[in-house]
Amino acid sequence: MLKVLVTNDDGIDALGLRVLVEALAEHADVYVVAPQVEHSAKSQSITFLREVSVEEREVKGSVEAWALDGTPTDCIMWGIGKLDEEGIRPDFIFSGINLGYNTGLAAYYSGTIGGAREGAINGIRSIALSVGSHEARFFDYLLGLLPRLMDMSRRISPKTILSVNAPNLPSWDIKGVRIAEAAPCGYGVWFGFHKAESGDYQMSGGPAFTDDKMCYDFDWTAAGYVAVSPLPTSLSDPVALMRLKGQTGRTECLTVIVDAQQNVLSRLKKPARFERNITKLAHTVSRMGSPVLFTESADLGELLPGLKPFSADAETVEHVHPDAWTSPDMEKTVSSIDIEKVLIAGAASNIELLQTALGFAERGFEVVVIEDCCAASKKSDHRIAMKDLEEAGCRISTMETEVMQLAASCSKQVLDSVKNILFT
Repeated sequence: MLKVLVTNDDGIDALGLRVLVEALAEHADVYVVAPQVEHSAKSQSITFLREVSVEEREVKGSVEAWALDGTPTDCIMWGIGKLDEEGIRPDFIFSGINLGYNTGLAAYYSGTIGGAREGAINGIRSIALSVGSHEARFFDYLLGLLPRLMDMSRRISPKTILSVNAPNLPSWDIKGVRIAEAAPCGYGVWFGFHKAESGDYQMSGGPAFTDDKMCYDFDWTAAGYVAVSPLPTSLSDPVALMRLKGQTGRTECLTVIVDAQQNVLSRLKKPARFERNITKLAHTVSRMGSPVLFTESADLGELLPGLKPFSADAETVEHVHPDAWTSPDMEKTVSSIDIEKVLIAGAASNIELLQTALGFAERGFEVVVIEDCCAASKKSDHRIAMKDLEEAGCRISTMETEVMQLAASCSKQVLDSVKNILFT
């Protein structure tokens, strides 16, 4: 049975939370940790300078429920810890159903989104639900989408939030579901202070610029659709990071490590050899200051443990289809750094690596495949993939050959360090 943790920012007695818990109880064991009182617009704030109290509550449909004297983020943080004490790891976190839209700019300030974000940064698939009225009473359509939304979430990284916004309309008047980008600042709605009669200042908001291109969540909800928007949790702008790293001039090459993730090992012919070599490759090129790009498939789990120390200074592109170039982030990230040559390695050499390497070759890059850092489920599959790549104009080489060539321009200290990594 699935385990689900639920919070919201309207408080534990809010109608939206209550109907959500009852609906989720048909699919999962539901645990609730929600604020004792409303905490709207608290974003991802935490209660840091005072104690918080917790009381057990009865919420129909839940296995256990607690009201916390804190923010939605506090609730998820406390709830994850509490369930961990009971040996439970949630499969999903749901935040909502919020009364009022969290489209566009509102997502920055929303306590509902803040609760979901706390779940996502802890690696738990998180979904935020909102209905577009503070007097909302139509929840049926959104509740009927719950299995579909969980399936959507399974298809992307657990570090990405699904923000779901539904119009406050009866089911028969909702036109369908649209995947949409969250509207940027200045589009759809604005927030700011105005001077009140008392002389103090009051926060308010109102409509802002819109167009008829139907690009954003705000547009689709206004037209009577449910908008589903994937929201990232990354603190770094990958395009800006790569551009700034490349400011010193042309980088000799980019090392691309394809889908070297924990769930891929069971597919490979020689998993231990692959894991050892791919870790050495990441270590050596990182030691030389050469940029590294990891691609991660949504269904293959976390990076291999040996690669995690190098991921903080690398870029990551998440993708659903085997070819990483199907992700728009791939084009943006690669185009932001001035390179002509790509070293590529990873798994599986006959599927994900093959398609991604061919994508580089088709775009005019010099592609060098590091064969001893690649692997497939069968030796014959690997051999055919290498042949196909060579016929497509890629050069097949080894880790030692390419790393030592890169190290030729390094200081003696770095060169000695690289040799030590390679040959021990």
